[in-house]
Amino acid sequence: MGTVRFIHCADLHLDTPFRGLASVDEERARALNDATFDSYANIIDLAIREEVDFVVIAGDVYDSTDRSLRAQFKFRDGLRRLSDHGIRSFVAFGNHDPLSGWSNTLEWPELAHTFGGKHVDVCEVTRDGELIATIHGISFPKEAVTKDLSAQFETPDPSVPSIAVLHANVGGDTGHLPYAPATLEKLSSKSFTYWALGHVHSHKILKADSPAIVYSGNSQSRHPNETGPKGCCLVTIKDGGAPDIRFVSTDTVRYYRGAVDVSECESIDSIQRAVVATCQSVAESSEGRHLVVRLSATGRTPFQQELARADAFTDLAEATRADLAACEPWVWLERLSPETRGSYNLDELRQQQDFSGDIVRACSSLMDAGADEIARLRNELEADILPGSVGKLLAPLTDEEFRHLAEQAMHQTLDRVVEES
Repeated sequence: MGTVRFIHCADLHLDTPFRGLASVDEERARALNDATFDSYANIIDLAIREEVDFVVIAGDVYDSTDRSLRAQFKFRDGLRRLSDHGIRSFVAFGNHDPLSGWSNTLEWPELAHTFGGKHVDVCEVTRDGELIATIHGISFPKEAVTKDLSAQFETPDPSVPSIAVLHANVGGDTGHLPYAPATLEKLSSKSFTYWALGHVHSHKILKADSPAIVYSGNSQSRHPNETGPKGCCLVTIKDGGAPDIRFVSTDTVRYYRGAVDVSECESIDSIQRAVVATCQSVAESSEGRHLVVRLSATGRTPFQQELARADAFTDLAEATRADLAACEPWVWLERLSPETRGSYNLDELRQQQDFSGDIVRACSSLMDAGADEIARLRNELEADILPGSVGKLLAPLTDEEFRHLAEQAMHQTLDRVVEES
C-alpha cells in the first residue's frame, strides 16, 4: 500500500478577536489579534516542509457566519500555497461557519475541495496515477445540526487508507454544544482508517486504531480558559498499518493558569519575586511562544492585611509586568488573583473564648451542617437578601455553595480581626 502522510487540523477560528482578558497593552493586543492567522500559516508551512500528500480541515475555519474578507483571503491564500506545492486540501465547515451562513465569492485553488452539506462527498487521492487514499466528508448545512451526521458515511473501500472528516460532538463532551452528536461505537462500526474530527478544542485521541478517532484540537487558543499547547496532527499511515499520530504545536500565543504559593515569602518584595519566578518558569516550558499568564496567589502569610488592601494585587501585577518587560518572547501577567489567608491557626482560634473563637465556631458549624439545617438557613438567608423580583432571577444556592460562602466569610473576617488583635 505504501505510505500516506497528511495533516489533520480543525477549529482555526480565523480572525477571532481576543476576549476574556482584563488588561493587555497595545503590542500584545496586535499579537493576539494576529494569532489565529499566524498559527494557520504555521500549519501551511508544516505541510510544505513535511511534503504531506494532503491536508484535512475538520470545521470551524472561521469564527462566525459573518466571516470577514480578511479571514477569507488569508484562508484562501494558505490553500493556494498548498496547491502551488501540489498538496491537496479538503475542507469541512462546522457550526461556526455553516454553509447557510455566507455566500462565497472567492475563487478557491484547483487542488482545494470544500465538502457540501447535503451528502457525504468521497474524493480520491492519487500519486503517480495510483490511488493512495479516499477522503470522505460533509459540512454543516446550518449552524444547529442536531442529527448524527456520521450515519451518512458509508463503509469505505478497504484496499486503501480512508479518512473521514467530520465536525461533531463524539461521546457527549459536556464542554461543547451537542451538535452532530455521535458515539465511538457508531464511528468504529464504519471501518474507516482514520476519523479526523473537529469541534472539541482539546487534542484527544479517542481511539488509536481500527479506526483511529482523533480530535486535533484548535490550532490557537482563543481565550485564557484554553490553556496549554495548541496545534494539529501530522499523521502517517504506512503499508495499511495503524496510523502514527504526532501532535505538532502551531500556536504563537499560549495561555497559562496556575497558582503561586507565597506562604514561605518573608516580605512583600519576596512575594513579588515569587510571582516573577513562576512566570519565568512557565515561559521556559512554553516552546518559545508568547505567554499570557493568570495566577492566583495562595498560602498563609503574615502580610495578609497589607495584601487585602484594594490595590495591592493590582500593584503587584504591574510591578511584575515591569520586571518581565525584557522577556522575548514576551510574557504578560494578565491577572493576579488574591487567594491568600492570614497566618492564624484555626484550631488554636477555635479554643479561644473571644470574638475570633466565636467566628471560627459559628462558621465551622455552618460548614459542617447537614442538608436539613442548610436548607433552613439558606431559606432564611434568601428571604433576607433576595426579596421580590430580583431573587427570582438568581439560581438557588446549592449546599456546597452555601458551605463555601460560610468558609469565605470566616476567612475574610479573621483576616481583618486576628491581625489587628
